[in-house]
Amino acid sequence: MDGKGASDLRITLLGTLLYVAGSAIFYMMPPYLAFIGGRLSLDPGQLGMLAAAESAALALASLAGPFWIGRIDSRMLLGVGVLACILGNLASAFAGSFRAVMAWRAVVGFLGEGVLYTASFAVLGTARNIDRAFAVALTVAVIYGALVTAATSGLNAILPTVGPLTGLVAVAALVLPLLGQVPSFAPAEEAGAPAGADRRVMGVVLLGLVAQAIWYGAPGAFWTFVEQVATDKGVPTGVAELAVSVGEMAGLAGGVAAALQGSRWGRLFPLVGATFGMILSAILYGFSAGAAALSLFLAIFYSFWNYGTVYQMAFLSELDTSGKAAVMMPAAQVFGLSFGPYVAGALMVRHGDGAVTQSTIAFALSGLALYLVCFMRARRRFAEA
Repeated sequence: MDGKGASDLRITLLGTLLYVAGSAIFYMMPPYLAFIGGRLSLDPGQLGMLAAAESAALALASLAGPFWIGRIDSRMLLGVGVLACILGNLASAFAGSFRAVMAWRAVVGFLGEGVLYTASFAVLGTARNIDRAFAVALTVAVIYGALVTAATSGLNAILPTVGPLTGLVAVAALVLPLLGQVPSFAPAEEAGAPAGADRRVMGVVLLGLVAQAIWYGAPGAFWTFVEQVATDKGVPTGVAELAVSVGEMAGLAGGVAAALQGSRWGRLFPLVGATFGMILSAILYGFSAGAAALSLFLAIFYSFWNYGTVYQMAFLSELDTSGKAAVMMPAAQVFGLSFGPYVAGALMVRHGDGAVTQSTIAFALSGLALYLVCFMRARRRFAEA
């Protein structure tokens, strides 16, 4: 392997670990909430507040990204992020009240997971094959979250005080030996880019962030309510949960496909295909019933979701070489995953379960339409350069 190949491998490894350390909580949220809730006897409302507070803190860290990218030493900041993850997760495990846990989860979300997850976008964006690097990171994050979830009962038996939080501490600790490999992120103007060109690029990237937030409303709406729709169709709750787990794991095919394909077909074609794949699977599931159909169409939906996400992240990261705007992608994704269920839930009250499919279609097509504008503007920008 040549020097560039070895360097690219290190960048992908570092970026993947940062990505997993920052996002694993999303993939292991059920066992984490069950562990905390059982230990402190929390009600569903309090558990919802915990999940929302951590997600909001992570999104705020992402929004703050442009203020520290290129201004604060990246190694020092990521060192703080790693320590916040390790110490904050351990403190959460030993906290004796709901308020204490809430405070520690906010710290972990903002200074820990938020910093590491945000930085992972900037690190992965420096890889030679950006699409493959993001695909690897996404796939590893889902697998790691699933493995920790599967091992939760064992972790609870071996380490009853920390339980599944052990998985969050462990992956953060793995980042420590690689902090010396963290690249510095210099502002674009220091690299010689004309100020006017940089402003035009930022305009495209910001539009892309809006497009991503809207596009993410589709999986937010479908993923949140698909189990409820299944139970309304007569699927027992326990069977529906198993079907969702099977569908989620099978959905890894999307990330694997993107990793193998890379940018061979560009980014617009895969994004269009992913959008219509999500829409078609949501429509077909609306006309089907049973646990098998739930697993099948959720697997298809989740695969296309993962597949399309890789090319969105790669597209925006390559446009914004300074990393300033691209690091706001986690905030865009979290906003979409939050706003999508809000809209779908409000519509379900009036129009029933069919509102889930309708919301999914509306968000997916609206987000894709904005992406088409982004691609056209980006092509015009590079044609002028």
